[in-house]
Amino acid sequence: MQHNNIINKCHLFVLLALLCFNCIWSGCSSNHDEYITDTNISILQRNKGYVEYLLNNSTFGTAPGTYPESSKTILNTEISDLDTHISDLKNGGGITANELEAVVAKVNQTIDQFKFSRLYNLPIEIQGYIKDLNAKATEFETILNDNSQWGNHKGQYPISSKTILQKAIDNLDNVVEQVLSGTIVNFTETAYQEALQSATDAMSALDKTKLTEDHVTWNLYVDGNNGGWIDFGYSDDYVKFGDNNNQAFTIELWVDVKEYCNQQGEDNSTFLSTMTSHDYWSGWRAQDRSKGLTRTMVAHWQDDGPSNPQEWEPGWRKSDSPWTQNNWTHYAFLFRDKGLPGFDTPTDVKCYSMINGQRNGDIIRVGEPWRTYINDNSMKYKVHLTGFCSLDDNGNRKEWFSGYIKKIRIWKTNRTEDQIRQSYLGVNTDVTADNPDLVAAWDFESTGEKPTGNTFTDITGRHVATINGAFQWVESSTINQ
Repeated sequence: MQHNNIINKCHLFVLLALLCFNCIWSGCSSNHDEYITDTNISILQRNKGYVEYLLNNSTFGTAPGTYPESSKTILNTEISDLDTHISDLKNGGGITANELEAVVAKVNQTIDQFKFSRLYNLPIEIQGYIKDLNAKATEFETILNDNSQWGNHKGQYPISSKTILQKAIDNLDNVVEQVLSGTIVNFTETAYQEALQSATDAMSALDKTKLTEDHVTWNLYVDGNNGGWIDFGYSDDYVKFGDNNNQAFTIELWVDVKEYCNQQGEDNSTFLSTMTSHDYWSGWRAQDRSKGLTRTMVAHWQDDGPSNPQEWEPGWRKSDSPWTQNNWTHYAFLFRDKGLPGFDTPTDVKCYSMINGQRNGDIIRVGEPWRTYINDNSMKYKVHLTGFCSLDDNGNRKEWFSGYIKKIRIWKTNRTEDQIRQSYLGVNTDVTADNPDLVAAWDFESTGEKPTGNTFTDITGRHVATINGAFQWVESSTINQ
């Protein structure tokens, strides 16, 4: 699997390059934002390095799992194109943000093209098998990504059934990768038929879950632009996640922004917040900033001591349109004082965001161990957890928006990427009252009769949310799925 590991590393490098290009790391004060970005030349040079790494570390030949000599042309052509862009910039030329993003995307496409060139070292018959299996996986992915086929109405598949299709796609991809890499040396027609039959069986299992009658679901709409908001009250649970310098937490929710904040001069639309700037920043906040820049704000100590309180706002902007507006977006944010596990240098990674089950947000890497989470003033002043707005130091609403939030989960631990992906697919089974890692959870989604009242106890039974101002329960079929 050496070749696959090389490809995976290069895809990770390209992802990080995209993050450096698209994501904004900022430390915000009351007066300004500071933006830290790579230069255009450095981005292109780094991407050239990724392609050169493939060229210099791949095995070429005629054996299964190797790359044909002709595949070197794929990489050399990309290197030449990147050299042209780099030379142009060095000579005073320019490149727009969209053009730069397109160049980086083309590098990713080149890597994919190179990866699949291994196919041509296989007999014609086996090439046909692989193309058929890839086509079946693409067919399943099309169904998986077609929102109109998933929901609560007659003729749709329930969201929970997505795992059936995802598993079938993963199985097909696994067989293809084993053949391409040479792990399976003799791929017989029998093995090919078994893989296809397994996919057919999965589709049959999925079809059996198709709804034969409506299962109406109600979602909570809060009109923050007209005074609506949720008051979750104050609890240490919302902001204290262990001992100081050893805290870890995960915030998850689904959000659909219908109208951004209409308050002049305010560019944040706050999903959830425990933040306060009273004395200095403390707590955390999840928000959409400047119409499409999905972010989290977390207070931290800047220097050893601790001293010099600051805040991070890692985020991610979808290039073609906002993530959250008129679109159900699954959002997750992870933070750990001692660094997140699963990275090469855990103490260098403090936090990252995930959008729709994928690690798309900033990965914040800092070496200083004292850059730890601050919660003291949120606790000292008993700052309420709020939804659809944040609060100023006098307890007044600000940075609101109008739309939907559902399936709020606050964890006093770091969820794994697989657990977050399962949340995205809607199949988590550990959101229960007796889970010791679950701080609080509200669904704000109800199947059956329309909810009534304005107070709701969370899944753990420990916390009560009060919906204030303008809100209504809306049948899910009338909003974006």
